[in-house]
Amino acid sequence: MNLAVEMVREPGMTVCQWERFLHQARQAGAADDAPVAEVMSTGDDEIIHSYRVEVSGDRGAAAELVSLPVSLVHDLLFIVGEVAKSDGDVRGLVAGAETTLHSAHDHLLVPVLGENPFRADSEKSSE
Repeated sequence: MNLAVEMVREPGMTVCQWERFLHQARQAGAADDAPVAEVMSTGDDEIIHSYRVEVSGDRGAAAELVSLPVSLVHDLLFIVGEVAKSDGDVRGLVAGAETTLHSAHDHLLVPVLGENPFRADSEKSSE
């Protein structure tokens, strides 16, 4: 089975639009050397209508890679380790787990969304 990722051409396309298009093609399994084809309009005026990347079915979707600071990975491993040793009583870990969760959301969501939607307004302003 083949899959095609396509982006309709717009006047004044931005680098960000190209980056998103290429990111989606890579996520679908396109290799770095996959060609980007120009799709021409079907009318009399032969103009570029869109751009397409064909993805063959023999490649799986690329895994999303995320970079995390060492301190966050340390905190995540510590909390999980403590939960694993806890015999089910994790009441003493709630504050540390919440802090680590907020740090993970801050690191992963703020660069993308510009904010952490899981933080209350009072938490955002107190930092």
